[in-house]
Amino acid sequence: MPISFYHPWALLGLVLPILYLGWEFRFRNKNQAVLPFSKVSQLRKLRANNRFWRYFFPVLRALVILLIVIAISRPRWGKEVRIISQSGVDIVLAIDVSGSMKAVDFQPENRLVSAKKVARDFIRKRPEDRFGIVTFAEYALTLCPVTFDHHQVLTVLEKLNFNEDQSATAIGMGLAKAVSRLKDSPASSRIVILISDGANNTGEIDPLSSAEMAKQLGIKVYAIGVGTTGPVDFPIEDPFFGTRYQKLLIELDMPTLNKIAEITGTGKAALAGDTEQLSAVMNEIDRMEKTEHKIQARKKWKESFLYFLWAAFLLLALEILTGLFFNPILPE
Repeated sequence: MPISFYHPWALLGLVLPILYLGWEFRFRNKNQAVLPFSKVSQLRKLRANNRFWRYFFPVLRALVILLIVIAISRPRWGKEVRIISQSGVDIVLAIDVSGSMKAVDFQPENRLVSAKKVARDFIRKRPEDRFGIVTFAEYALTLCPVTFDHHQVLTVLEKLNFNEDQSATAIGMGLAKAVSRLKDSPASSRIVILISDGANNTGEIDPLSSAEMAKQLGIKVYAIGVGTTGPVDFPIEDPFFGTRYQKLLIELDMPTLNKIAEITGTGKAALAGDTEQLSAVMNEIDRMEKTEHKIQARKKWKESFLYFLWAAFLLLALEILTGLFFNPILPE
């Protein structure tokens, strides 16, 4: 633990105890006492006893002077305090929950389950950032506002499911809702991760208008198209035979997703045909959008001069009590 002195110049006084001891033992009272004792043995015993007290009190007083000098210099014990300031990233996950996300080309899972799994891993890797969740199908909903409460975000993500009553996809509305959640954010970096497997076919706002709005607000959009090209297995609920799978061709509008990414400055949209590819895309986003940390170190001092003053007081009390009860009165 580091130590510092608020008045280091006072430490020059450390020479005072040495000067005092020198004065006591070399210059004061050089003459030996003369006692009218006739027995040599009694004289030796008395002189031995006197020698102890002759050294005891000067040393005690020198220690008192030493402690007072140290107390005047105000010693302080320090502890390093690390101040970490971070420039965080606010992230909104805008996830398509339309019926087409039921397609099971992400074997053995469907597209939505795979997207949830990868998003969960992404959130857990970024504990310093705030997250929010927006879903969209025919219309957009904010399921979780931007927050540091990752437990709440993950709970909402886990419960995320398809909107069975909606088959259309409003990508523009979903993106606009995500942008609105970030427009007042104080974060140094604000991003939307847009995950969809379809084409915009409904909604009051088209995707490119939402992208322009994001650009004006300085919000970057990472667009990800999920799904394979060509017909995919899609679950059909049969009232007589249960769930069966039928090949369907689901339109994925990658040109629009590419344009969204281009407008907002993230380059080009990513296409993920399976869980591994989707995870790789999210890892790349994680690599590019790093949270910056600034670490400052400072000392937190604790004043300790009172300990030395109390020690000096106790030694003075010891000298007084010893002089009253133990020190024999001897002639000089």
